[in-house]
Amino acid sequence: MKMAVLRGEKLSKKFPGVVALDDVDIQIESGKVHALVGANGAGKSTLVKILTGYYESYEGEISIDGKKIVLRDPREAFQNGIEVVHQEVDTQLVPTLTVAENLYLESFNGGEFGTVISSRKLKRKAEADLNRIGFPLPVSMKVEDLSLHEKQQLVIARALIHNVKFLILDEPTSSLSLLEAQKLFDLVSNLKQRGVGILYISQRLDEIPIVADHITVLRNGKKVAYFDQVPELSQIVEAMLDVPQGNLFPEKKESTPSEVVMKVENLAWKDKVRQVSFEVRKGEILAITGLTGAGKTETLKLLFGAYQPEGGKISIDGVPVKIKDPTKAIEKGVYLVPEERRREGLILNKSARENMTMPFMKDFCRFLGRIIKTVEIKHTSEIAKRVHLMPLDVERQAQYFSGGNQQKIVVGRWLGGNPKVLLLDEPTQGVDVGAKREIYKLVTEISKNCAVVFATSDINEAIGIGDRILVMRDGKVMAEFTSQNADAKEILSYAAGVKS
Repeated sequence: MKMAVLRGEKLSKKFPGVVALDDVDIQIESGKVHALVGANGAGKSTLVKILTGYYESYEGEISIDGKKIVLRDPREAFQNGIEVVHQEVDTQLVPTLTVAENLYLESFNGGEFGTVISSRKLKRKAEADLNRIGFPLPVSMKVEDLSLHEKQQLVIARALIHNVKFLILDEPTSSLSLLEAQKLFDLVSNLKQRGVGILYISQRLDEIPIVADHITVLRNGKKVAYFDQVPELSQIVEAMLDVPQGNLFPEKKESTPSEVVMKVENLAWKDKVRQVSFEVRKGEILAITGLTGAGKTETLKLLFGAYQPEGGKISIDGVPVKIKDPTKAIEKGVYLVPEERRREGLILNKSARENMTMPFMKDFCRFLGRIIKTVEIKHTSEIAKRVHLMPLDVERQAQYFSGGNQQKIVVGRWLGGNPKVLLLDEPTQGVDVGAKREIYKLVTEISKNCAVVFATSDINEAIGIGDRILVMRDGKVMAEFTSQNADAKEILSYAAGVKS
């Protein structure tokens, strides 16, 4: 394959109120792996979407071998030899079609196989092309029956058949087993030898020395470091870390947490949660941090009854409990603010009032189940004031509030109950600094009367809000810190696999 260079210069992308990418340069060369790292929200996904045509409008220039190109959609990127293997690889494949059919999806409209497609001809061509590039995939098997690693191979094989020059691998090992990950590394090495230029995106820093030739570090949308060769992982960690914003978090509580409210022993579920144990006390905020896929969300859903554990024990107030579903969790005073508030936490076309009283509707019903709306409005109006909902209108539909205020509705919902344990999964994700500050203040206030488990992939947030911090990786608790001895660099080292 001829030597080629893909270059992005001064790439920027703005959204209302947010600069997602700010004046970033990147270069991908044939036969080299350029690793792109950064914490969540650093701008990695935005950069990838610019390079692959998902964003039609952006600032800056993209060129191949010095020739400027304009990418207005993914098809144009593909025509220029740029392909991406997304973290959610299923979004790039049609599960009910065969391997052979998925290989040539882009070719059907061009008439390469005629107006009537012969399955025999398609199968023969697929076998020949896969043998030529060394990918022994079962051409007649439906995609839905493939393993995740095989699906990744299929997307990469499709790119190679169509003469891809530059391949972007977006968190390719996030859902792979250790054996599958090693196969992926071998495949990357093979692609380098073929002359493919690779942009490799990962939050698992222990992978970087295995695959990378060059490294770019993004933070808050900016390029903050470039390494022409792989440095010590501690240097990458330092470049990734942001400086905490002053006065963002409330002062730590002076009172000592009291009795243990929830105790978790050897909790296990599939390969996502592995022998997780901890306890949390009334008056305490236990922060759980780790990178994407660490198992934080799954742990909280097990505690809330959304998933059923395959092993382990949960106790509340010293009594072992079986939380069979969220209804049972709510009855026992265990409440969850989910990560995906718009999909899992809200009914968007219902009012703030209806969203906040939904779990406790019986408290507002009288004879024959009739809802006493005046009582409901008074109750939710008081909560709205407490969480500083803006605008202060409980009849407004949830979809018309900002992200931060939608989150206040979800948190406020549980203030109407009697929480023993409040579980919060990425509660400040996608909200502005002002809303973050208010949420931190509210959570600190709530924690005076219950136990709080606060899951976040933002390490500085975990340190700022938590009385204790657990670090998770690959479904396991890797380390525990107090707020007094917590060190962001050390926590990231455990989360990214630099330390174990």
